[in-house]
Amino acid sequence: MKPLWLFMFLVLLSGDVGADSFRCGRLVVKTGESSNALIKKCGLPARKYSGKEAIKENGMLSRLSVSNWVYIRKGKNDRVVSVRNGSVVKIQVE
Repeated sequence: MKPLWLFMFLVLLSGDVGADSFRCGRLVVKTGESSNALIKKCGLPARKYSGKEAIKENGMLSRLSVSNWVYIRKGKNDRVVSVRNGSVVKIQVE
């Protein structure tokens, strides 16, 4: 029974941290972090594009202009990180 628990624990550790965060190697990127912290943890994105995103701020849902940074992850789904005013506002799976 112990090997099963150990296996489950390792599987949980190997996955992504959550919907509003993702791993770059051993480091975790979360919403609210600065774009500088994102670059330090993950490097430069594979590509960038601008668009409008639905962002919830102060309890209000607004469509705001954001810069979307795409990080390609080998063997895993790519991540699109939305950056506005120098901060990570949204992380989604591409």
